Amino acid sequence: MESNSTMFLSQRELAARWSRSETAIGLASAVGVGPRYVKIDGAVKYPVEEVQRYERACLFFDPAEVALQSGM
Repeated sequence: MESNSTMFLSQRELAARWSRSETAIGLASAVGVGPRYVKIDGAVKYPVEEVQRYERACLFFDPAEVALQSGM
């Protein structure tokens, strides 16, 4: 079994994961938005680790939720 660091998602798989079109994923990558990627045999592949890192960086924290958790 492969570890997460060596697993890759295709543009189609990433589009399905994020409920976006493949075109939107491709355009975002072309302008440098989104997770880092590699090209393998001419195909764009997204390391799962990079996708997860990008998703964590995009998390939204509701200030009210943070206040409730801290007891404010």
